[in-house]
Amino acid sequence: MTTEASDWQRVSPLFTIHHLLGFLRELANTNPGALAGMAAGGYAFVSRAPVLAGMAAVLLALLGIGLLIAAWMRFRYRVQADAIQLQQGVFTRQRLTLQFERIQNIRIERPPYLRIFGLARLSIESAGSVSQEVHLPGIPEAMAENLRDQALAAGQFQEPSEQGDAEAEAETARTPHYTTLLTRRPRDIIIYGISSPIILWGAVVISSILGVVTQRFEPEDNGNGEEQLQALIPDAMAVAWVVVPFLALVLILLVVMSIIMALVRYHGYRLEHDEDRYRLHSGLLTRREQMVRHHKIQHLHLAQNMVARFFRRRHLNCYQIGSMGADLPDGSGNSLVAPALTMAEQHAMVSRLCPGLDLNNLVFTPVSPRYMIPKGLFWFSIWLGLLMVAVAGALPILPILILAPVLAALIRKNWRRQGWAMEGDYLVLRGGLFGCHYTLFSGFRGQKLRLYQSPLQRRVGLGNLVIRLSSGGFIIPYIPYEQGQQLLDRLVHDMEHSKAPWL
Repeated sequence: MTTEASDWQRVSPLFTIHHLLGFLRELANTNPGALAGMAAGGYAFVSRAPVLAGMAAVLLALLGIGLLIAAWMRFRYRVQADAIQLQQGVFTRQRLTLQFERIQNIRIERPPYLRIFGLARLSIESAGSVSQEVHLPGIPEAMAENLRDQALAAGQFQEPSEQGDAEAEAETARTPHYTTLLTRRPRDIIIYGISSPIILWGAVVISSILGVVTQRFEPEDNGNGEEQLQALIPDAMAVAWVVVPFLALVLILLVVMSIIMALVRYHGYRLEHDEDRYRLHSGLLTRREQMVRHHKIQHLHLAQNMVARFFRRRHLNCYQIGSMGADLPDGSGNSLVAPALTMAEQHAMVSRLCPGLDLNNLVFTPVSPRYMIPKGLFWFSIWLGLLMVAVAGALPILPILILAPVLAALIRKNWRRQGWAMEGDYLVLRGGLFGCHYTLFSGFRGQKLRLYQSPLQRRVGLGNLVIRLSSGGFIIPYIPYEQGQQLLDRLVHDMEHSKAPWL
């Protein structure tokens, strides 16, 4: 193993661009409303004191450039026989050592500002924590590919195997031969863009901007906001005739934004496999290559909302240890995504990832109808409040009265969607409202199980079974207590006796 200090290497100075873009992306993802508020405050500052604002901008730019250069100079990495080490930090020095045997996810990304120089970004994620990632932005593409192959080979050699050492080493040295498992056409990606949660990201940003803009119509000494808005609209045009088309336009813009982001993210989508390895290629501007081992996948999630149900599609997410967050719009995140699957493609993917499981022929056990009671009480209290406001004359009463049976029907439909099924080694949980989603995992992957009862549930013999995996937690609510105890015992038995690798 090499340990000399001369082995420490630097990445390209383009690391500073990556660091800056990462900071801005994290700021926008964390709190878009705060970012919009900062922009509005900066605009007001420039309007009232342009000279002072210019000086402040120059000082902040110089400070930012200095911090970026310092971060690059203090960033070092070196590769050892069985691990990769990283040193970073401007004010707080950090050293991270990631053992190859604990690697669960490897990504090679080629954004335009690196690709034109023949450079790439290598991301290696540990199975112990999502936050413990090694990011090497600005290394030669050949080096990134060599490090990827070295990490995968070392991880494979460390896996439990019934083969002898010589056979295992020969298998490790075998050149992978990938075959295409799934591709996506532009039509498929557009459907994913229309029906994906990416729209919510745009909704948050646009609502934040609208919140800042509407502050311009706050009451002043000589009038109020409504009078100011009405003054901008012709007398023959009611405010509603402006608001409704505006909201429709915002919705269309959100859908278009989501489609564009999906096309940029999943352009050229190609999922390949070789034995237990999966390799995913995608990306228009930033070309990404993601490597995942089959046994590292902890659970599958087949999602379908109302729009996806209209197109008869489902989106598949394969989650690894600690990767409960969804794939982000910029392509970050460590889940393996198969967007907009048809029923035939869904069956093929589930059959490969969960051998022996036929999702279409499962018989699901429903939960107790008492599942509707807490949800009904919650929504009934909100409906009652709206009704009181309507009685007072602030709202029309007829729509509020019509809302009651609609809410009751939706609650009942949500209850009928709930269910679970145990098929072989796999536990499948079902849920949803307008669409239907499934969560699939092997019972031996459980980390923590808990069966508990509330006082009211104890009176009627019901309980809630909580199942904690290394990739997230799930619950089977309002299950008969004896049935829950039997399922818990079955899962504990699988956890104790299974020899299958999962780390």
